[in-house]
Amino acid sequence: MKVIDSSSLVKFFSKEKGWEKVAQIISEGVITLDLSIKEVANALWKKILMGEMKEDIAIKILSDLLKREAMIIVNQDEYLIEAFKIANRNKITIYDSLFIALAKSKNLELVTSDIKQYEIAKNEGVNAQLI
Repeated sequence: MKVIDSSSLVKFFSKEKGWEKVAQIISEGVITLDLSIKEVANALWKKILMGEMKEDIAIKILSDLLKREAMIIVNQDEYLIEAFKIANRNKITIYDSLFIALAKSKNLELVTSDIKQYEIAKNEGVNAQLI
């Protein structure tokens, strides 16, 4: 089981470079925050605006995510205080620090496609994988 952040989920759903590796990780079992559904939705919306994706495809992806069948999705509230501390220590967003806090609390590897988040996770003592 690994923690997967929104950047890697967007990479997977958008079939961006490295998406196959993300698919393999998802098939092995992942956990993420409910925040990631909203972040994925926002990224897909931007792809529609830029003409990179059709709306019906994005809606299908979001519908599948909401079914919560492919991964465990947990509430972010439990991790907010630790995320706030991580954000303050490292000058990063609460959003990114929430995934680090989840990985830290569960003692799981964080999978991300965000180099800054990856580096901060490592500095926080979290095993992390950059894709």
